Amino acid sequence: MKKSLFVYLLFALGNILNAQETYAYKGENLELIIATEGKLDFLWTTTITGFRYFVRTDDDLIIELKNGQVTDNKSYLAVLQNLTDGRSTENLKFNKASLKRFVKHYNRVTNLGYTGDVKDEKINFRLGLFAGSTNHPLVENLVDNSSFPQFAAELELYGDTDNPRNSGLLQIRNTFGSGGDYKSLEFSLGYRFRIIKKKGFNLYVHNRFATYNTYSRDREVVLDDIITIQRQKESEFDVPFIFGIGADFKVSKNSYISLIYDRFFALNLNNNDSFPVDIMIGYKFKL
Repeated sequence: MKKSLFVYLLFALGNILNAQETYAYKGENLELIIATEGKLDFLWTTTITGFRYFVRTDDDLIIELKNGQVTDNKSYLAVLQNLTDGRSTENLKFNKASLKRFVKHYNRVTNLGYTGDVKDEKINFRLGLFAGSTNHPLVENLVDNSSFPQFAAELELYGDTDNPRNSGLLQIRNTFGSGGDYKSLEFSLGYRFRIIKKKGFNLYVHNRFATYNTYSRDREVVLDDIITIQRQKESEFDVPFIFGIGADFKVSKNSYISLIYDRFFALNLNNNDSFPVDIMIGYKFKL
């Protein structure tokens, strides 16, 4: 189950990196991904309820495609027939692949110079380096509530825009202790969404939905009625859905100072009843 979910999330992460722009549509501000463009553009987005599909005419009119009755003149079939001068919509399905293929074919036959999809979108990267402290709020059975230093490096992936609404995360984090304290090395995959997106300031939430941890700590082991302390090392893969919040403050054209408050909640991990203290400050710059 975890592997299947992980594969699905990787696929979803790939969609984040597609070309997208913000459009005003009937009172909504929508982040639409441009799938193909020409005389007629095809755009789409995802919501809690599923996919939404749109077309844009060459005079910048955006029309949402809806899956109504075949005889309904507002259904996607009727709308596309009207926009493409009665082109046949037989066997046209209400899904992204079928609609995109239909629009591409229409653009091709109406423009001999049509080359297909939009230009290849460049994937951009930001590298972040962080330092801070944590009391390991999502690790059970710790001896005390002490905080320990941690360091992290993060690669943020996003589409061809200077200030994206969505981005993907690849993160490595190392936490330290002394003596028999809990220590860990964590690799994680995540998603970031900017709630406030300004020229010089961003406020965001992020979710690290897949992690691989190697960790060690001292445990009491009873052998022949004698209690001994042994250092145990373990590793595990989880799909924990760890939530955090953060803010970026722009300090130059391609760099930011970042503050992150992380690990305050996870869907698939229990809090250890300690108030979560997981704070880092760092510097991010575009590669």
